[in-house]
Amino acid sequence: MTKKKKETCPYCGKSFAYLSRHKCKIKERVEGSPEEKSVSERRIERIEEKKKEFNRTLHKDEKTILAIINREKNIYFNDLLELSTIQSNDLEEILEVLALQSKIEI
Repeated sequence: MTKKKKETCPYCGKSFAYLSRHKCKIKERVEGSPEEKSVSERRIERIEEKKKEFNRTLHKDEKTILAIINREKNIYFNDLLELSTIQSNDLEEILEVLALQSKIEI
């Protein structure tokens, strides 16, 4: 049986029989961890999430809030909170989705 030729790591210079199994710490420092995303990649992901929110159909609560807003025309947040049975944080999220889909103007 012949011995496998050793391969040399280009980062640390050490020889290994299986270079693919070698976990080089110098390589991680030079290239950065693969899980680490750049600012632009995270920004692109956030934009894609917003696009998904923009294209989806309205949920039941969102439809009821939209109906209340259309009926009342101009309404303040506190008045809308009293007319609906929805929590304040949930109502804010619903209004954000409706504004994102251009159903209402804030």
